[in-house]
Amino acid sequence: MTDRRRINGPSEGTTPPVFASAVVTKPTPTRAPDSLRKIFLKTSLTPPATGSAFLELPSPAPYPNSSTLKITASVYGPRPLPSSAAFSPHARLTAELKFAPFSTPHKRRGYVRDAVERDLSVQLQNALVKSIKTGAYPKSGIDVFITVLDCEGGLDGDDDEGVEVGLMGVLAGAITCASAAVADAGIECVDLVSGGVAALVKRPQNSDAMDTDGMNAPMLVLDPSPADGYQILSAAVVGYMAGREEVTLLWTKGSVGILDGEEDELDLLMDGAIMTATAVRLVLNEAVKERMLLGLARSKGKLKEDGGGDVAMSS
Repeated sequence: MTDRRRINGPSEGTTPPVFASAVVTKPTPTRAPDSLRKIFLKTSLTPPATGSAFLELPSPAPYPNSSTLKITASVYGPRPLPSSAAFSPHARLTAELKFAPFSTPHKRRGYVRDAVERDLSVQLQNALVKSIKTGAYPKSGIDVFITVLDCEGGLDGDDDEGVEVGLMGVLAGAITCASAAVADAGIECVDLVSGGVAALVKRPQNSDAMDTDGMNAPMLVLDPSPADGYQILSAAVVGYMAGREEVTLLWTKGSVGILDGEEDELDLLMDGAIMTATAVRLVLNEAVKERMLLGLARSKGKLKEDGGGDVAMSS
């Protein structure tokens, strides 16, 4: 008997149509190895949060329609811990990083945090906790929430052509965005933390620099992107406090060794990542400065409205 309540499939198997796809060519890098992409960083975009920030990194110039990096950060606190919690002389910082279900271009992510998101959350917390004066907020909690709205793809790990740097770019952007949100919340910090990524890539065949064995020598690239098309041999991401010249986080991927028998690849990667983080710090400083000037302008306007003069105090 035929079931009239549903549309049944064919009784015999069918062959799905196969369409000829266009030939996908590997992108050719056009950006200089030592040039960084422009960063858009804005604070105070989430009204319910104590502090918030939004960071966006555009795709490389030859591929304007490819995926970009968009991250939002929200900070809540310092707020008192529950009365049942044990006394702590320092504030408890918790960081949570979550990918939006629509953030990755290749597959849809789940609503429950997976192992990758938990690992990134721990590294983000370690990068931020050293910059916050936790001793100024006893028995308090500071919660940092990071949401990745769009990422540049390649988050499933290493592939056959080299090391994938998608997760490293997400972590570096999350560190910078979270530090801006913490500053926007008015939380006392010893310094701001900026994230930077650097990679050693296989030098293109048309390059003139060759090593003694006739093989292509590795090339240092700052702020690498999966859309650049490099074959990445090793990469590193750092969380860096430029004012104190301290590294709060270091994460490396790939195999590192000795270049020319003298120079260590790890030192070269760290120096490149620190250079990137130092340049990102300039954007972070401008975003925090803009927020501070806006707050001062609003406070002066409020004092004038209340009838205050040169010496006045608002309630």
